[in-house]
Amino acid sequence: MTNMRRILFATMLVLLSGCRPSPNIDVVTAETKTQLQQQLNQDYADKHATVESVSLVQTTAPKYEGSATIAAYDSTFDVPLKVTSDGKTTLVTVDNQQLESGFQSTLRHKLAVLNGKYSDYILTPAIFELMPTSLQAAKVDFSARLGVIIPIDSDGNYYFGSGCRAHECGSDEAAWVLDKTTGEGAAAIMEYMPERDGMDAYELFHLYGTTLDHLPQPLADWAAQHNMNAANVVLDTPSYQPPPKN
Repeated sequence: MTNMRRILFATMLVLLSGCRPSPNIDVVTAETKTQLQQQLNQDYADKHATVESVSLVQTTAPKYEGSATIAAYDSTFDVPLKVTSDGKTTLVTVDNQQLESGFQSTLRHKLAVLNGKYSDYILTPAIFELMPTSLQAAKVDFSARLGVIIPIDSDGNYYFGSGCRAHECGSDEAAWVLDKTTGEGAAAIMEYMPERDGMDAYELFHLYGTTLDHLPQPLADWAAQHNMNAANVVLDTPSYQPPPKN
C-alpha cells in the first residue's frame, strides 16, 4: 500500500509540474529533416540541394545536437545542427557559413572536371544543367557552333570556352562562361544573317543569362573581339535581372 501511494504521489508531482517525457528522437529527427529541407528550398533554391539524412543525440532536454548530410552538385557534405524540441515545436539552427562552405566545396568538385577539357564539354548533361534555361532551349543552335573547339580556359573566377560551326568560323560562333563561385552560367551565340531585301549581311548575337552591360569578363573580351554592340544583340532572357551594383 505504501509503495502504491509513492507511485501515485510521484505521478501527481509530474503532472502538477507540467513535465512530460522527452519526444521520441526519431520524431524529432524527421521533423528536423523536414524543416531543414524547407529552408534549403527557400534560401538556396538555385542549389537544388537535398537533405539526405539527419543524425541527432539529445544533450540536455529539450536540446539536441547532430549533423545533416546535404546533397548538392552531385556530391555530399555534412553540416552541424543544433535543435530544440519539446515534441510540439522544433527549432533548427544551422551555421550558414558552414552551409555556404559546403556548397562551394561541392561546386568546385563538380566543375573541376572541366580542367583539361575542350569547350564542347559544356554540353555534358551534368554541366549543361548549370547553364540558363533559355540556352538549354537553344541547345541545338549552341552545340552546332561548337563543331570547331578550343581548350577550356580557366582563371581565378571563371571557366570559359568558345567554338564555331565547321567551316564557318568568323560568322557562326558561340562562347560560354561558368562562374566558379556561384555556378552560374552565361553564353552568347553569333548567328550569320545573309544579305536580303536590300540589307547587307551581318552578325546577330543572342545572349543567355546575362546582358550586354553585365557580361562576365571572359565573355566581355570575346564580345569586344567580335564587335558585339547594342545594335546587334538580342536578349533571349527577358526575365533576366542583372545583379545590383555595389
